[in-house]
Amino acid sequence: MGSTVEGYVAPGFGAVADAFAANFTERGERGAACSVMIDGKPVVDIHGGESRPGRPWSEQTRSVVFSVSKGVTTILLLMAAERGLLDLDEPVATYWPEFATHGKDRVTVRQMLAHRAGLVAPDIEHTPEDLKAWGPVVDGLAAQAPLWKPNTDFAYHALTLGYLAGEVLRRVSGKMPSQWLAEEVAGPLGLATTYGADPADENLAPIRHPADEGDGVPIDVEDLQLQERAFMSSAYGPDVFEAANRSVYLGTESPAANLVTRARDLARLYSATVTEVDGIRLTGSDVIAEASKPLSFGKPFLGPDAGHIWATGFMVHSTRRGMAGPGSFGHDGAGGQLAFAHPGLRLGFGFQTAQAGGDDDIRAEILSAALRSSL
Repeated sequence: MGSTVEGYVAPGFGAVADAFAANFTERGERGAACSVMIDGKPVVDIHGGESRPGRPWSEQTRSVVFSVSKGVTTILLLMAAERGLLDLDEPVATYWPEFATHGKDRVTVRQMLAHRAGLVAPDIEHTPEDLKAWGPVVDGLAAQAPLWKPNTDFAYHALTLGYLAGEVLRRVSGKMPSQWLAEEVAGPLGLATTYGADPADENLAPIRHPADEGDGVPIDVEDLQLQERAFMSSAYGPDVFEAANRSVYLGTESPAANLVTRARDLARLYSATVTEVDGIRLTGSDVIAEASKPLSFGKPFLGPDAGHIWATGFMVHSTRRGMAGPGSFGHDGAGGQLAFAHPGLRLGFGFQTAQAGGDDDIRAEILSAALRSSL
């Protein structure tokens, strides 16, 4: 390992550390951490760079991991399903009766988690106060008409998926996702993982804006308005990376987008879905196998085919996300984040970075390729 990288690397996994170091020298990395666990034990646990100018990244540094949140929220719902609190193949309206409007009465929880509900963007331009209150967002989604007949197509639900999944969890358990995460996952596993955080937390690494955003893809006004609603620009403003460092983003509960955590926590959490970690197993093999079956892929209702394959709330192995190879499930996040597990390898992986990258960012893929070469 180079001087930039600190931490532990087990014999045989040096390629991962080398790839991590190369991200700093070749790909503009400025602060990050990567962790891999196999059979509930760490084989890679490294960090490097700065958490903020003049402050080294430490083992305690946390950061926003954006849509990695979706995979974690999915795990909470799978836990609830295994406990008999819900059936993923029952309609959402079974647990949330107000949802059964405009033909949404038959859309199942599993279909909703696979981005098939047609509720990509709220019809309402929500305020920051709405987001904090929770109710205005979920009530609005329950009342609105879908963009397509549910389950006949799909498109990525960037922020709304967290509210939809979170409200189902709240209805069946009486707990908000943050409470379930704290009591059933983070507490037992010893994770410093929360939805949102105090922006003044000294262990919080602010997200650095991408150095080069490019020119973007021209879209028409209607699509631009839909995009702004999908990312709740009325509350967050036009720049999600800038908003991610402020209380408007960190001070709410957004289960699809504002998980704050460490790479080692993500690896530990995902490991506990496929093997025991210090005697704790979050999910059984059967529910994971069913949740990893591909459901949404190809050309979506909106936007291009980016190569992703969606299952029940998870991304699964694809040409776009190699992870640890076929059988992997997890989720990436804006700016370059990634977390996943592999049941057959009994493996969990987490990568967090405070230096945001664009859609063509390859840092996580380089690390995944190095991991595959080490297995």
